[in-house]
Amino acid sequence: MKQKNIVGDNIRRLRLEAGITQEEVALRSGLSQGYINQLESGKRRFTQKSLELIAEALSVPMSELFRGDESRTLPVMKEETRIYERKGVNKKEFLSLIKDLPDHIVEHYFILMKLERELWGKAEKGLLSNQ
Repeated sequence: MKQKNIVGDNIRRLRLEAGITQEEVALRSGLSQGYINQLESGKRRFTQKSLELIAEALSVPMSELFRGDESRTLPVMKEETRIYERKGVNKKEFLSLIKDLPDHIVEHYFILMKLERELWGKAEKGLLSNQ
């Protein structure tokens, strides 16, 4: 079973929509043209840093690189999110946990939280619906 290359396909799509070549993305990102080519073709794995550089080179949020088929939608579980709202988050405890983590771990969770916030905003606006 062949795996989908969502990130590579999105890099190619966004690059072509911007009307730029792999070489231009490479120059803007500081990565090699060969690496961009291998990402697009699914022959190479990406790193968080390389995706940050590519997203910046394409002038898009990094979450755009993970966008799946637009005909599919993500389920939104309103009832479950209400449970978490009632429990409340102890922000002081959250900040103390982050304070004790290494910077690269904090950066990882920061990016995940930004993606979650973007998805949450879309869900609240009704752009995502139950399947």
